[in-house]
Amino acid sequence: MRIAKEDRWLLLAVCAAQFFIPFMVAGVSAVLPPLGESLGASARELSLLGAVYTLGLVVFQLAGGTLGDIYGRRRVFLFGLSLFSVLALVLGFMQNIDLFITLRLFQGMGAALLSSASLALLVSAAPKELRASYLGVHGVAIYAGIACGPPVGGLIAGWLGWRWLFWGTGMAALAAMCIMIFRVPTEWRMTEKATFDVPGCLLYGGAMTALTFAASCMADDHLVGGLLFLLCLVLLVCFIRRELRSPFPMVDVRMLRRNRVLSLSLVAAFVNYCSFFGMIFFFSLYLQVGRGFSVQEAGLILALQAAVQSLASPVAASLCNRYDQGIISTAGTVLCGLGLLSAAFLDMDSSLWIIAGAQCLIGAGSSIFALPNTTIIMEAAGPARVGQASGLVGTVRTAGMLSNLIIITLTLSLFLGHEPVGKGNMDAFLRCMQMNMVVFGILNLLAVACTLARNRSSSTQADA
Repeated sequence: MRIAKEDRWLLLAVCAAQFFIPFMVAGVSAVLPPLGESLGASARELSLLGAVYTLGLVVFQLAGGTLGDIYGRRRVFLFGLSLFSVLALVLGFMQNIDLFITLRLFQGMGAALLSSASLALLVSAAPKELRASYLGVHGVAIYAGIACGPPVGGLIAGWLGWRWLFWGTGMAALAAMCIMIFRVPTEWRMTEKATFDVPGCLLYGGAMTALTFAASCMADDHLVGGLLFLLCLVLLVCFIRRELRSPFPMVDVRMLRRNRVLSLSLVAAFVNYCSFFGMIFFFSLYLQVGRGFSVQEAGLILALQAAVQSLASPVAASLCNRYDQGIISTAGTVLCGLGLLSAAFLDMDSSLWIIAGAQCLIGAGSSIFALPNTTIIMEAAGPARVGQASGLVGTVRTAGMLSNLIIITLTLSLFLGHEPVGKGNMDAFLRCMQMNMVVFGILNLLAVACTLARNRSSSTQADA
């Protein structure tokens, strides 16, 4: 993939930072047992570590894009990266689990600002003919972080202790920040006279907070989870009404209504992430509880999807430079659907090659879909709204993941009740997994329909 010489330092800093975000998520998951033992944390408290980090991501991703447009994308990137890296260093010294959980929320906030600004920076800097290549390298960094998190986190915890995962990540992130400070002096800002929509941000943050806790409460109390989900919908309606009246909205709702290419691409991204995100969850339980694999063996098998995603990103960039991006993204969605379909036929006697094949199809499909679809979104939004568009990309991705978790939580509750997954109810778990694959396959068909409708709208606009 070709990279302009003047942008190499920018790409290095952005991709290094983007590597650390998923690496920290996956790596922390791998060190939860020693971390919990050291801090005296309960299982519930350990589960909150991931939930509050995700909450920080969900609430501030959309705000990060708009803040970058107003105050400068490089400035927001540096603020998010400094918050992320300093808190990683501080977390390595924590002795109290409650304070640890609170700081993870703010680290998620830093990761959200960093993530939104990173995508906007690359799109702003990249020449149009190299945009797909820049986003391809960006995708490699993200998927490499996912793949490296569990094995590297486990090795660090075994050799040096879990605290070194946070210290090492924090020091490496500070190095990336130094690269941006000293080697990338250029600032990108599009709307200097705009003001930040604080009421809109509060409404949106409240809606996403309600959605996050609705997902976590659904298994224990359907009524509370349902009420929180209803609250989320009410706050989202209020947020949309606010954005329609605001002179400087966080999201230009009128633009989404007018620009079918942009809106259909965002819906396709949401539905696509909603369809395949939970595959690792099901495969992990299937391999460890159903088939008797160890944590390490299952982790190596499950790393295959992220590895394929990383390898497929440069291929997707090359295809986008040669062929129509809309067709490429549709093909990627179809590959995800084939992976889901193959997983729907798993049973206790299935060959591991079926799992490997499903992961390869989903890994390749998600990369081949995401890169051209993101490029289409950024181009459709236009230069003046790159920050908003980058925030929307991260928001629909995270919202799709949360929606996927809600579906999984509801179906597990339907088939297993409050029982943990074990050998005694493995048949019920398999039926649940198979039904989810069917539901996710239907969602995948909806994503295909969105990309096809988007492609037709794009062709119509081009002809006009």
